[in-house]
Amino acid sequence: MTEQSYFDRRAATYDRDAVHHRVVSLLVGGVDIRPGSCILDIATGTGILALEAAQKAGPAGAVTGIDVSQGMLAEARRKAAAAGLGTIDFVEADAEHLASPRDSFDFIFCASGIVFMSDIPRALRHWSDFLKPGGIIAFDAPAKPFGISQRIAEIAAVHGIYLSYADVADTASKCRALLAGARFEVVDVRTELADASSIALGEAIAFWDGRMGHPAWRALRQAELATREVIRSEYVDRVTAMAVEGWVPNETALSFVFGRRAA
Repeated sequence: MTEQSYFDRRAATYDRDAVHHRVVSLLVGGVDIRPGSCILDIATGTGILALEAAQKAGPAGAVTGIDVSQGMLAEARRKAAAAGLGTIDFVEADAEHLASPRDSFDFIFCASGIVFMSDIPRALRHWSDFLKPGGIIAFDAPAKPFGISQRIAEIAAVHGIYLSYADVADTASKCRALLAGARFEVVDVRTELADASSIALGEAIAFWDGRMGHPAWRALRQAELATREVIRSEYVDRVTAMAVEGWVPNETALSFVFGRRAA
């Protein structure tokens, strides 16, 4: 299964996940989008952030949302049309190989997408070219705790398999280093609890199979079958031991990172 097809399948139900809406609220709420702003939304998905940003930028503003998933973009376009937002342009594009003009945008956002980049520091440097001097970049990344996904990453690491989301920006110092390496000034770095819910033990076990096609699990998917089976068995044992009256704690924290391109 390709990354595109994985997200194509999720397009119709993507908006049901409350975490996505909380991420967008914290990213958009963390900056001052003024009327007339030009905005780039990377990994726009179904356009949750793009639509909210367009409302703030107003009719004089412009929002470009890019994604690799045609299914996600189709849903985003449908929502924008229903909302009467003609200031958003949704484009199928590879975020790591963009061809936008330099100094084009006041804001660049990447909600729930930074870990899908093959080279995050290089991607951030690439995007910095498209920001106007003084422009703001804002993105989120997994922090700790990161729920049952963290448990899987920890077990996989014991077996020499490292998942892309495991520790890329789980501390403030790592977030600051990412910004500095891409020539951004640090505006703000903070950790927020995105989800404090628990998950039924059966759902936690089923999560393994349902998630196997996820792009962030690429390294796990490419591992030997025997290794995957061992990791799955250890994961089932761990979540079973963690369960309290049939429920597994699934607290999920995220780093929210805001940087400014030097003037």
